[in-house]
Amino acid sequence: MSGGTEHPIFATFEEAWSAFLERGHIVPIERQRERFLRGRAQYLSLQVPIAEMDVAGEIEATCDVLEDIDGLILIPPELLHISIRGVGFQVIATAHPGDILREEVGPIGQRVAKALRGVKPLAIEIGPVNVFPDALILEVRPIDEMRELLRRVDEAIGGRDAFPYTLERYLPHVTIASFRDESVVAALRGRLPPMREEAPTTDRIRRIDYVRWWFTGLDPAEWPELDTIRSYRAG
Repeated sequence: MSGGTEHPIFATFEEAWSAFLERGHIVPIERQRERFLRGRAQYLSLQVPIAEMDVAGEIEATCDVLEDIDGLILIPPELLHISIRGVGFQVIATAHPGDILREEVGPIGQRVAKALRGVKPLAIEIGPVNVFPDALILEVRPIDEMRELLRRVDEAIGGRDAFPYTLERYLPHVTIASFRDESVVAALRGRLPPMREEAPTTDRIRRIDYVRWWFTGLDPAEWPELDTIRSYRAG
């Protein structure tokens, strides 16, 4: 998972990769979390869980290759996912765009269920690796079909997306790591180019989860707990 508004929203994966090679700008996880959370703790999201997919083992193998890089904070295998739509933050009283009251959580899930009715399993490709300023990612394609999924749930949820991109700039991805500090830039520039030549892995999206992330730890590098509110099966 990645979030925040401190960096440009890229139109293509190629643009993101070129920006990393040219500027090497990254956002450390502590600053990313502070700007994203704004003191809130319960983040709601629609996402595709990776753990139950056939491709999970191959993604974990990619993470294993990178685990020796200092300053890289790998996401645990059970939390790997493809974000579809950032629903918002569950709060007692709304104060920011994207805040959601507790009584809205259930109705949103019902509207999403109706929007996803009849959606068939979607064949996807995962890879290669790429870098957003706030996350090390694996690219996901086909982009147009993933954007159609986002359009469906976006219309069902309404309001502002918790992530600062438009439908046309949604680049589906699997976040595999965040950054402790800028020391990772040189290592990633050396390690990633040959990895980008590797063939993508393939699988199908058969399930989308409506989840709640609990950001309750004091350590910004600690991954939050995850609860599934509701699951939607394609088919």
